[in-house]
Amino acid sequence: SGLEGGWISILQTALIFDTRDFEPDPTKGYYFEVANEYSSNLIGSQFNFNKLFLQGKGFWKLPFGKRTVVASRIGMGTIFGSEAPFFEFQDQWSPDGSINALGGKQSLRGYRANRFLARSMWFTNLELRYRFLETKLGKQRFAFGVAPFFDAGTVRDRWQDLNFTKIKFSYGAGLRIAWNQSTILSFDYGKSKEDGLFYIGIGQAF
Repeated sequence: SGLEGGWISILQTALIFDTRDFEPDPTKGYYFEVANEYSSNLIGSQFNFNKLFLQGKGFWKLPFGKRTVVASRIGMGTIFGSEAPFFEFQDQWSPDGSINALGGKQSLRGYRANRFLARSMWFTNLELRYRFLETKLGKQRFAFGVAPFFDAGTVRDRWQDLNFTKIKFSYGAGLRIAWNQSTILSFDYGKSKEDGLFYIGIGQAF
């Protein structure tokens, strides 16, 4: 479905529970989300489908170093409706930042973006964020940290088939530069059995 393109209208809704202490770069707290995208002829779309995405994040500060944080995330998404166009498999919408599925800097670093596509997916990320230096240059404050990480996930044609077999995984490490606390510059190198890729971005991966 969708090989010839078509008009899509989507209604996006989400329910969020968030206790993070500082959204751009948290040291503790949790984030839980249920997000949904609804597409129907009733709202002017040529395709009838529904995309559901669930994710949870947790952050725990460890009692050593200047600022050491364990950060974790798990997400699961599925698409209901036989008319869902194939290009809608490429992302899972979230108010906290949409996620390419599956592969790329937001889900499975070390694989190319959207390397694995299907109606249903799950993935998880784990990072150890260790800050080793804080300094001030003029009126600007900078903090430097490293973040070794591990990513894993898989895709299936049906959500009922999601399990822990044939999992794709990757690993790597990143450099984090916090500029005046709220601006985070990220430099990640991810390694998978297919490739080794370098990512540059603004903000934490999650």
